[in-house]
Amino acid sequence: MTARGFPTPWFVVEKTESFCVEDSDGSAVAWTYFSDDPESREVKGVMTREEALRIARAIAMIPEMRTIIRSIQEGLADSDTAES
Repeated sequence: MTARGFPTPWFVVEKTESFCVEDSDGSAVAWTYFSDDPESREVKGVMTREEALRIARAIAMIPEMRTIIRSIQEGLADSDTAES
C-alpha cells in the first residue's frame, strides 16, 4: 500500500456554511463548519464563521510549519555537532 500525500500548497476554500482546506490537486484535506445563526450554532454545535476560518487557515499552514520546524531542528543538530 502506498502512502497518500496531500501536495502543497494547501488552500482554504469557502463553501456553504463551511471552509474546505484543499491541497494543490483540489482534494479535501479538512473541513470546518460554521453558522451565522446563534440558535443554529447552539443546536448543531458548530463554530462562528470567524472561528471556522481561523482554524481552516491554521490547518492550511501545517505543511509550511513542518518545513520550518525541520529546518530549525537541522540547524540545532548542526550547532550541536559543531560544538562537540
